[in-house]
Amino acid sequence: MFKLPVCPHCGAVYRYGDTRKAVKSKINECYHCKKSFRVRILPYALVMALPLTAICVAMNIVLLSRMKQLSLLPLFAVTIAFLLIIWALIPFFLKFKKTDDTNKVKNNKKMNK
Repeated sequence: MFKLPVCPHCGAVYRYGDTRKAVKSKINECYHCKKSFRVRILPYALVMALPLTAICVAMNIVLLSRMKQLSLLPLFAVTIAFLLIIWALIPFFLKFKKTDDTNKVKNNKKMNK
């Protein structure tokens, strides 16, 4: 479940930082084989984010019930901590898909005629 993605063409392993950079653009090029691929977030990333969000809300409710004076700082801190956890786990829920290069080649041939 927690695996970093690999190139769909050659199987080159992408490190955490490289995966973070790949998320920013729609179509990427493999550093090893130079073929293009798309980045797709897997649907079970949402399934993973929902329990973390529920835990965050529950912790905020517990904090609110334990506070003698209302202070928003602990609530913000807990919420930001959980958002950072979710943000850090995103690369583990990505998949690289092959792009449809055949359509591009056909369109280029039609334009040249």
